[in-house]
Parts: sequence; C-alpha cells; structure tokens
Amino acid sequence: MAQANLYKSIKLFPFNWSCWQELITSFTSFEEAISFLSKIKNSKHLSSHIMVQFFEVVVLQEFYHQSPSLFTTLSQLQDLFPKFSFVKLQQFLISYHNLDYFTAEHIFDEILAQDPLRLDDLDTYSNMLYVMEKRSKLTYLAHFASSIDKYRPETCCILANYHSMKSEHEMAIMYYKRALLLDKNCLSAYTLIGHEFVELKNSHAAIESYRKAVDINAKDFRAWYGLGQAYEVLDMHLYALYYYQRATKLQSNDKRMWIAIGGCFEKIEQYEEAIKSFEKALTISTSADEQGNTLIDPHIAYRLATISEKLGNLQNTEKYMKLCFNQEFEIGITDDTCKARLWLARYSLNQKNFNYAYELAKDLQHGNSHDIEEARGIAREARNRM
Repeated sequence: MAQANLYKSIKLFPFNWSCWQELITSFTSFEEAISFLSKIKNSKHLSSHIMVQFFEVVVLQEFYHQSPSLFTTLSQLQDLFPKFSFVKLQQFLISYHNLDYFTAEHIFDEILAQDPLRLDDLDTYSNMLYVMEKRSKLTYLAHFASSIDKYRPETCCILANYHSMKSEHEMAIMYYKRALLLDKNCLSAYTLIGHEFVELKNSHAAIESYRKAVDINAKDFRAWYGLGQAYEVLDMHLYALYYYQRATKLQSNDKRMWIAIGGCFEKIEQYEEAIKSFEKALTISTSADEQGNTLIDPHIAYRLATISEKLGNLQNTEKYMKLCFNQEFEIGITDDTCKARLWLARYSLNQKNFNYAYELAKDLQHGNSHDIEEARGIAREARNRM
C-alpha cells in the first residue's frame, strides 16, 4: 500500500527525491527492488526521466549489486553532472562496498576538496580509514569534525571510531549511543556498537546490538556477518552458518563471507561443503600483479589443503599446499606458506623424493620452534638418504 502511494506521488512529481528515498527504504529484498525498478522503466510517464537513473544507481549500490548497467548509468550521470557530489558519493560507496579502499579514498578526497566543510557521509569515510589503519588521518578527521559541529551524529561516529582505534571500546560505545540519540536513523551505529562488544568479549550484548541493526535495516550485511561471528564465538555453529549465509546473500563477492561459511562447515564436519565455500573464496581472491603472475590468498589455499587431507584426498592436499607455498615467491613468507613448505617437505620425504624434501626443509627459517626443529630433522634425514 505504501509503495503504491509513493509510486503515485512520484508520477505526479518525479523530482521529489525524498519520495524515491522512502521507496528504497521500503524494499526488503533485491528481487523486490528490481521488480519495482522494472515497473518504473516500463512506465510511459517515468521510463525516460533522469530521476529513474539516480534511483537505479542508489538501489543497485544499496543492495551491493555491481552489474554492468550500474556502471553504465553512473557514467552517464557523471557526464551530465561532472561536479555533482551526490554522483561522486555513489562512486565512493560502490568502491567502498567492493573493498577497493584506495579508489574510494581518492574519490572522497575529491569530494572534500570540492566541499571542505562537509560532514555528510564523513562517518562512512572514517569507517574506511579505520579498516585501512590510517591512524593519523582518522585522528585529524576526528578533530576536524569536532571543530565544525560536535553534536552531529556523523561527528559522534567519527569520534567513536577514533576511540575504538585506541582500544577505548567503552568510550566508542558511548559515542555511538550519542549518535543514535541525535539521529535514530543512524543505522550503522547499532552494527558498530556490536563490533565494540565483540572486542570486549561480550557476545550476548553484541548479539543484541546486531539484532537491532538487522531489525531496522535488513540490507546491512555487516550486521548479519557480526551475528555470525558472535554465535561462532559461542560455538553455536549452525546459528553462525545461517547468519553468514544471510550476509553472503547480500554481499556475495566478499571472500570473508565464504571463508566464514567454509569455517562453519568445517567445524560441523561437512567437509565437502566447506571445500565448495573455500574454493569460492579462492576464486574471488585470485588476481594478477603487473607482471601477470597469479596472486591468491595463501590462507585460503592452506585451509583447502587441510580439509582435503581430512577427506583423505592426498592429491588435492598436495595441489593446494603447492598453491599456498608458491605464494611465498609472489607475496612473501607467511605462517601459512611456512606450514605448507613443511608439509611438502614431509610428504616428499615419505615419497622418497629426497632432493626436493631437502631443498624445502633446509630453507625453513620462520615459524615456531617445533616446526623449525622438525624441518632440520627432515633436511638431515633427506641429505643422509640422497
């Protein structure tokens, strides 16, 4: 009923952006939003109207759906309104949701250069700086926002991020709650309060905050993901799995979601499903450097190897261990590449491939003392049997 009346209002006066915003808020699923968008595009009154393009961009951005049509429409709007900060903000949010933080940072810096006293959406920018661990920039931003208006909800969220960065989690929670007092529609604050309670090891309070977040805004994948993490801490893996799957439905191109799902399946010993999830995460994480070398996340490859070993599939275990170990030459030594090197050395020794076992074991210099000592033992035995 509400959507029908909003649609009537839009047909009478399409430039009423607040009406479009109410429509977006009313959508509970991406399918519902796309269905309504198709209805508008097929309407003879609105199909060619410029406001439909703005509506489409915001809908696709809010549901984390990065389709070719999104970038085409966004490019058209950018050509029409090259200095319109709203269009640039959508570009920033798309890059931010796609975890392309450096591009997002560059875009928001351009917005601030154009409007130096802007506080709108500065809280989202501070969230990104927090994740990027840009301490000095976030500190400056906190002082800057406070000097402009310390009673804006955005300023309170920035100050909360600043205190969270300093591990002052109680202070962070206080500022997030102040943001909610100033603006009850500051929806991300509930999710961020949940994160702070997780840091304080208070899983039950975190769950309560995340539940408030998803009750108000079911489109926030971070709240669903947070619920999954909180239940995982409580060893309630089936609950955690459900919430991770809800998060993945909203943000399917985030490898963290698939890693979390894979971890839950591994805990409940559904190893085949765990492998499918980690393989999806591996596909998402795969990229190439400037020389064309394939880069992957060695942690995902190592997890795939250990699960394959639990299934007794030594062929796949060896494949993924080699995949993990080879990243040592591309991205450097990590705990996972060291473990993979040790496993391959042990496996090669058992297969009587003494030269390869020796080469692998003798160069293992990182890891815990037990692993280094085991590698030395493998190197000695391999050398004696060569």
